[in-house]
Amino acid sequence: MLLNRDDNLVLPPRSITAAKGETTTEEAASAPVALDLRIGPNIRLGNDSSALPSNMRAQAEPHIARATTNEDFLVGVFQEGRFASGGGAVDCGYSVSHDGGLTWTRALIPNLTQTSGGPYFRATDPVAAFDLNNNVYLETLVATDPQFISGAVVLSKSTNGGATFASPVVAYRPGSISFFPDKEWMAVNTFPGTATAGRLLVTFSLFSNINSDGAPIRRVYSDNGGATWSSASAISTETTLQGSQPLYLPNGNCVVVYWNFGTSQQPGERLEAVISTDGGQSFGSPHVITFATEYNEPLIRTGSFLPSAAADRTTQNVYVVYQTLLGGNPRIAFIKSTNGGTTWSAPVAISDNPPGLGVFNPAINVSSDARTVTVAFYDHRNNPGSNVLVDLYLAQSFDGGANWQPNIRLTSISTNASLAPLTFQGYMLGDYLGVAQTTRPTVPAVPIWVDTRSGNPDPFITRAGIAPYADLVLAWEAARESLAQVPATSLRLQTSDSDRDGEDNQSELASGKDPNNFASVRRTGKELNISTRLHVETGQHVGIAGFIISGSTSKKIIVRALGPTLAQFGVPGVLQDPILELYNASNKLIAYDDNWKNAQQSEIQASGYALGDDHEAAIVLTLPPGSYTAIVRGVNATVGAALLEVYDLDQSSVSLITNISTRGPVETDANVMIGGFIVGDGLGTNGDGSSKVLVRALGPELTSFGVSDALLDPTLNLFDGNGNLVGSNDNWKGSQQTAIQATGLAPGDDREAAILTTLIQGNWTAILRGKNNTTGVGLIELYRIQ
Repeated sequence: MLLNRDDNLVLPPRSITAAKGETTTEEAASAPVALDLRIGPNIRLGNDSSALPSNMRAQAEPHIARATTNEDFLVGVFQEGRFASGGGAVDCGYSVSHDGGLTWTRALIPNLTQTSGGPYFRATDPVAAFDLNNNVYLETLVATDPQFISGAVVLSKSTNGGATFASPVVAYRPGSISFFPDKEWMAVNTFPGTATAGRLLVTFSLFSNINSDGAPIRRVYSDNGGATWSSASAISTETTLQGSQPLYLPNGNCVVVYWNFGTSQQPGERLEAVISTDGGQSFGSPHVITFATEYNEPLIRTGSFLPSAAADRTTQNVYVVYQTLLGGNPRIAFIKSTNGGTTWSAPVAISDNPPGLGVFNPAINVSSDARTVTVAFYDHRNNPGSNVLVDLYLAQSFDGGANWQPNIRLTSISTNASLAPLTFQGYMLGDYLGVAQTTRPTVPAVPIWVDTRSGNPDPFITRAGIAPYADLVLAWEAARESLAQVPATSLRLQTSDSDRDGEDNQSELASGKDPNNFASVRRTGKELNISTRLHVETGQHVGIAGFIISGSTSKKIIVRALGPTLAQFGVPGVLQDPILELYNASNKLIAYDDNWKNAQQSEIQASGYALGDDHEAAIVLTLPPGSYTAIVRGVNATVGAALLEVYDLDQSSVSLITNISTRGPVETDANVMIGGFIVGDGLGTNGDGSSKVLVRALGPELTSFGVSDALLDPTLNLFDGNGNLVGSNDNWKGSQQTAIQATGLAPGDDREAAILTTLIQGNWTAILRGKNNTTGVGLIELYRIQ
């Protein structure tokens, strides 16, 4: 029986006797681990084809490619139904993604083997590539007889984004069963303006019944999109070669990197390169890259003599990785040429695996600007006591391979290679894997590998955000969002908010929350300014504002009462000389001001909130958490429009201004009641953050507090900083009744208005009016809910 884990069927932990309380190796390997935030989820590339025999569902040997001019277009390819003996697989399959690897479709390559309607008996060694027009090419080695004694190299092509593929075309087939092509690889010249732009080139080792370790490497090419192919020609006169990796450079040269097993006349295993200056038609003499020692896993079949090579799109650099022994320990080694393959740097270890623990099957790719080099490989470090439990790891360099970052784990669950087919060389995950290159910081690298968490080998990918940890948000977004998603997932254009909860990705990562989960959020925006404009009269009709400071520490604030300054903004009938009083929760007067320059002029000016008229009033205080009331009235009982404000002067404090309520007369036209709120100082991009608030407009229930002329039917409108209406309410039960009741702050009368919403960074305005231009005393309130 299999268990469901994240919609994948997985084997339960094996039942192994252990001391009480101990965890077995298998149990530990089957438990998911949290990955680096720069690494996206592990994604299985679809279900096994129903056309495969029920007892042959193992995939192996995956490869992946990214389209030349469409960064969200990816194609993966892999063996389907690997045989344990005799080589090859039942067929080869492919998966296509048009959103950068977030979702995939999967199928068998059509008309390839007899399983998918083709003439061939087995298939193996699949490679994917794109041309300049984003046509897809899947190149495979096929068996032309049931015993796989003879084979051919074939190419399948799609011209419609991987939706369909034409029947495979033979690129090379030996003229005799005495010869057998193996370990073929493909390169496409995607450099417009070069003499052979668009050329497809395939290299392969041509074994015969007299070959021992290696064979001569030959090439064929096509200049018409794979329709017809040249005759085969050797890239070198050497005959002990294997593992060719052809690639094109921006100048049109073709370089082939390969492994040379050496001869008695030229002993020593080594990596070599040959260079073609005519696009792969002819090649010069070999250049020694480095002498090397093969590393072979004890129980797992690997590509011990298969290097992986890549080139960027702006230089003549060539980048190579391979598995080897350095200092007696298994390592992934990196080497580089800066002159098109003529001379090479000394090899350096880029895997930081503990000494003695195996690493194998590295795959390399490089960004077009030659800066970001990405390498994926299998590694035993998480299961040092096992020869079959492995994970995929990532090595990355941001300076073209000069310096390398610490390795990052890519797999959330270890793979048990003993669930793969057992060949005579070991358990078969494949001789190679692949990694699609990053092209820029917002585009992830996409490694592909074979993973056994579902109970048998399956192709998996992950999206690796390629950026230093200092750019965590950028890397997190690249690992989880397609390029098309990023602008569409934000509540504002300049920031990315994947789950549209008002907290951008930067803020949620800083808060330790999940940016992809709407229910996982901590509101980091703060109410930096809360203000109310109203018409101040006399008696019960003065301006009365209550506010609450919540938290555990004191907060420094400034309270201001403006009148004359409002005339500059076109407000008629302003209060010419406001007086400001501040009371605590015990209704004790704790501060008073008439003209702001009389008492705290220096402190008010230092706050940055000096007033525009000497007759206006302000108070600066550091207040402990609690409830406070500010009252504004006119000198000598004068009346007029005034603005009552509270500003947060200590934004670093964990305490917040969480509620303000202002009571006063609500009249018509310019003398309605207007509440303003500024939200900011969040943890997101440029201080982005959000605050979930309840805005209330009360009237009828004020009569229970002795207000004789309360506004009987208030209405409430909410506007953003650009004056756009974002919310409106007349009677609060009409739209958000359940949600408002859940806050515990529902208005006491059905005619009163309320809006529950999330305010992101910016300026917001709430306007309280009487329905049908009625007037009376009203109360406008802002409660911070979250």
